[in-house]
Amino acid sequence: MPPAAVSKDEIVDRLFNVFRDQGFEGASLADLSRATGLGKSSLYHHFPNGKEQMAKAVLERATAWIDAEILAAAQGSGSLKARVRRIVATFDKLYSGGRSPCVLGQLAGSEIGAEARQDLREAFAHWIGAIEVLARDSGMPPVRARHFAEDWVALVQGVLTLQAASGDAGPFKRAMNTLLDLTKDETSRS
Repeated sequence: MPPAAVSKDEIVDRLFNVFRDQGFEGASLADLSRATGLGKSSLYHHFPNGKEQMAKAVLERATAWIDAEILAAAQGSGSLKARVRRIVATFDKLYSGGRSPCVLGQLAGSEIGAEARQDLREAFAHWIGAIEVLARDSGMPPVRARHFAEDWVALVQGVLTLQAASGDAGPFKRAMNTLLDLTKDETSRS
């Protein structure tokens, strides 16, 4: 596809994939250029501050995705079980059953700059907030729900790292089951 035909959204989506798969330090400008179909000068035209600005755009996209897919499902209509199942299916697809890394995790340990670091914190806060909604809806008191959400997001990050090292997606499945366990008492509350 010629560079002129690539939209800014498509460029960010392609950058997202490179940062997810290779991390910030692992993604060279040549990799980013190849993935977007843009020359290095065209990349700098779109992102004058270089890779840090690219990471910021990717993190803004991740936060928007969390809000649209995870938070919206958590706050949406339907039973708690239906909402949790939607979210688990979304994570299963996003992380290819635990075989794909998380762009947030990939960028968390990188020198991405102060502005992108703030976007990273915001993305994690939105994700934790969405899971907290589910935990509160399951009957947990607010502080316990917050801790459950933080611990569950940390668990997912850990199992994705473990899977990358071991090739075993079993811990990912168990992490998703931990979220599904929020619904085990739902019928008794109905």
